[in-house]
Amino acid sequence: IAPACSVSALGRRSSDSSDSILSHDSVMSLARSISTLAFVVSAVVHLGLVQSAGGLLDSCNAFGFVGVSAEECHAITTSVQRTGGQAEKDMLALAFAAMRGECCQFIGMGAGSVYALLFLSKGTDEVAVIHFMHSVWACIVQVVNSQNAGVLFPFLPAAPEYDPLSQGKLKPFLLLVGCQAVL
Repeated sequence: IAPACSVSALGRRSSDSSDSILSHDSVMSLARSISTLAFVVSAVVHLGLVQSAGGLLDSCNAFGFVGVSAEECHAITTSVQRTGGQAEKDMLALAFAAMRGECCQFIGMGAGSVYALLFLSKGTDEVAVIHFMHSVWACIVQVVNSQNAGVLFPFLPAAPEYDPLSQGKLKPFLLLVGCQAVL
C-alpha cells in the first residue's frame, strides 16, 4: 500500500504537490537560469577572456596575466635557446605547446557553451553532459590551481618551482575557475 503523503523536493511532507515549497515550474525555471548563466560565463571566459590574450597564436602573449610582457617572454625564450641545454629547450617547447593546447581546449569548451545557448534546452537532460564536462574540468583545475597557488599547504604543497610571489599571481585564477566550478 502506497503512503498517502509524498516527500516534496525540499523534504517537507505533502499530500498535494501544489503544497510543496517550490513547484516543478519554479525548479525548472531556476535550473534554466543557472544553466544559462553557466553557459554564458563559460563562453565569456573561454572565448573572450582567455583568447583575448592571444596565446593561441603566440604563447608569449598569454603571460601578461602574470605581468610578463610578450617582449619579455620572447627575450627569455631567446636566452634559453642561445644558452640553455637541450633539456631546457625541450621543457620550454612542451610548456608552450601545452599552453597553446589549453587555448584550443578552451575554444572547444566555449564553442560548446555557445552551441548549448543557441540550440539546446537549458536546465534539462539535453545539456547535462556539457555541464558535467565543464564541472569535472573546473573542479580538477580548481584543485591544481589551488595547489600551484600554495593554498592547499600543508595537505598538498605547491611544487618547488613555484615561489611565493608567483603563487600569489595565480590566486585570481582560483576565483575565475571557482565560479565556473560552482555553476
